[in-house]
Amino acid sequence: MPSIPTAASLNVPESKADVGSLREGATELEAKSGAIIGLGGEVMTRMNTTAVEFTELVSEQLKTRGTESIEAARTAMQGSLWGSAVTAKWAEAADTYQQLAANYTTMWNEAVSSGFGVTAASAGVTGGMPSDVAAKVMDNAMADAGAERLAAMQGIVNAAYEKYKDEAKTAGTRLQQGPTPANLKALAAGGGTTWALFNAFGAAAGVPPLTGQAGEDFAAWLRDFINEDEALPGDKRKMLEAILALAAEAQAKQQNGGTLKADELDFLEQFFKGMDQPWTEQNPVQTGVLYLIPDILEGSKTPAADQQLILAAMGGGMLALSDPRVGGGGTRMPDSMKTLVDHFFGKGGKPPYSRETAAELTGLGKFFGAMQGRGLDDLEGGKEYSAALTLAVADAQSSFRLGAEDELIDILGVSTRNRDANAALLTGALQHPDHGKDSPEHVLRGIFGPQWKDDGAAASGLIDWIGDDAGSNDKAERDRAAASAYALFTEMTDRKASGDWNESAYDFFSDSYGRIGNFENAPIGQGNPAIAMSMGKAAAGYLDYFSAANNGGDSTPSFGNPASQMYLSMDTRRDFVELVMGSGAAGEEFGKAAYKHVLAEAAYADQWPDPEAAKSQAAESGMLMGLLDHGFNQVFTEAQVDADRATALATEHANWSRAGAAAAKELILELPGVKSLGTLANQAIRQITESFKWTPGVAQANDFIWDKGVMPEPEDFDQTWDRSKEEYDLAVNHAVMQQLVKDPKSGITIADIEAVDPRLVENGKLRPAEDLLAANEPPVKGSVAKNLDHRLATEELHRLFKDKLSDKLDMYLREFNAQRKDQ
Repeated sequence: MPSIPTAASLNVPESKADVGSLREGATELEAKSGAIIGLGGEVMTRMNTTAVEFTELVSEQLKTRGTESIEAARTAMQGSLWGSAVTAKWAEAADTYQQLAANYTTMWNEAVSSGFGVTAASAGVTGGMPSDVAAKVMDNAMADAGAERLAAMQGIVNAAYEKYKDEAKTAGTRLQQGPTPANLKALAAGGGTTWALFNAFGAAAGVPPLTGQAGEDFAAWLRDFINEDEALPGDKRKMLEAILALAAEAQAKQQNGGTLKADELDFLEQFFKGMDQPWTEQNPVQTGVLYLIPDILEGSKTPAADQQLILAAMGGGMLALSDPRVGGGGTRMPDSMKTLVDHFFGKGGKPPYSRETAAELTGLGKFFGAMQGRGLDDLEGGKEYSAALTLAVADAQSSFRLGAEDELIDILGVSTRNRDANAALLTGALQHPDHGKDSPEHVLRGIFGPQWKDDGAAASGLIDWIGDDAGSNDKAERDRAAASAYALFTEMTDRKASGDWNESAYDFFSDSYGRIGNFENAPIGQGNPAIAMSMGKAAAGYLDYFSAANNGGDSTPSFGNPASQMYLSMDTRRDFVELVMGSGAAGEEFGKAAYKHVLAEAAYADQWPDPEAAKSQAAESGMLMGLLDHGFNQVFTEAQVDADRATALATEHANWSRAGAAAAKELILELPGVKSLGTLANQAIRQITESFKWTPGVAQANDFIWDKGVMPEPEDFDQTWDRSKEEYDLAVNHAVMQQLVKDPKSGITIADIEAVDPRLVENGKLRPAEDLLAANEPPVKGSVAKNLDHRLATEELHRLFKDKLSDKLDMYLREFNAQRKDQ
């Protein structure tokens, strides 16, 4: 018969931790941390006498950290605070376990005393049952019920004790490792962050406890302070640093998901509500109050560092509070912030742009400018708030006369971080109340139209992300980028003047930047080269659409499943590449991407199934090269005002081509926008760079520009001495042959090449294309009776293709050159 569990049957491991002493010691360490050198020893003695079973994990570590050398007083203080926080956390775990152990001991004893709730009726004892039988039935029932209850309660107790031991082990590990950033964050995530830790370790300790009432109180204090001429008190400086830590937490959640805590959001809401109150009783309806703060501070004698801290904290707090993704948004923002958004997307009571808005932008720029260098470079505003800021800057070109360009640049550096907002503006999903469907063009003209002192670097943020997201693994990001790219390509090249403007977007961006260098009416690439660079980066992400066959139609998007698609008209392609080519550096980067695309495809000629496939590939490759030439020719024509300048521009073209080749080795696998080319990832750097040096653009620059000082006429390409074509022929043949030799399935080995002509091989390897192009070597006995020049080398390499590949390659080269000249 099974035995009935007794009071001793439940095994409850005992905890000897003196929770009260642990908490007392931890609290005193925290309170006295400022005088750790004087009081640390006394407190440590008390901690050492605390009766705990894990003494070696806590007390000794605390002693070690709390009694470090006098010269390391701050380190000792931090270590003691860390020990205090860890011990307090452990004390909490010990208290939790001890309470559970006591509760379950009581519950078990009660269960034993009550016979585990078994009654005669529940056990099945009947009135006519003999007493000894009834006793056995009752005992069996209590044994079964007790065993079941014991198993359940023992499992809970065991799990709690294991957790308690894990907490102790964690405490020991944390104390041994010290307050590393990871340990600080882990402790904060578990609710162990205190103001003391924040004061000692700053933002690394996480966000200290903040409440709505604290935000209201701090706003009241700060409003009075900024009218004073004194430095920030230490405790108030820490409050501003706490706001920066909160902004950093919002930044992390924007990237990783999640929202700020309710108390943290309440703090921000009440703080900004308090800072947004009218500054004078005589004007209780005063608006835009927040944006007066930078000017008030600038007029005070508060130290510059303190002024910047105030502005940075408020700037970071504004962005965090504006973002619904982390729990902020319109319902929490103060009136001054909501007014700006309502100008464009709500029921604003004044025009979208006014002198008042200009003053607001100046103030905002100072807030955001002060954030630089504080670890908030990726902090975004909410979608609508970011879009409203960008629209306000697009409206504000005339404010440059007010000396606000620096502030507008700082705003754009922040407002264009939100890619959803950028995409909504580019595609017209969010529209300007005055421009409606023409809003995307208004944004592009307003943001890209001024000649910015930073070369358009901040403004380029509106589009700089497109090339990156073109190859994203996230379909939503790819679709967002494709829709934005299509809008960018077509809006900037629109040749029709709409009702809002007297000149077309294409005319505006191609010649409205005034006299710059050799240009009387410079294009965007000269006025804002950083923007042209981002334009080229975006185009490089969609080379397949620029090289697609010409169907003679207009540009058309077809976004949706299974993937985003677009067709770009020839005018759109030519004009956009021309705008990119307006900057030498941007043209160089885009040219390198196009060249690599062409050569990467050509190197896989052995995989073309038939001559028609080769012809199709050649048409696409030739299209890209033709667009490059056309783009440069257009820019060159615009700048050609006299012979001297014509020669200078021709030389620039040669330099552009040479620079593109020289940089290829370093950037061959890294250019953004072409990473989606599957073949590129498998290309050997040496193979591509050898071929790259001899693309048509480079050879053309060498032969024509350096000798004549002018660009060649189209008919010049038909001459038999067109060296650029011959050099390109060799480059493609060489690249293909290199690939075939590497492929064990191709059937061609280095021995096959050597058998055709030993001069093509050196040290068991195919000689570099660069050597073959420069060679003029005597014939080898038993081989051909000619010197080995690049034309002959091409012929010899052709021999290996025989009927299998030569037809495809010939078709490729013919179609490539025909398509290239067609541009």
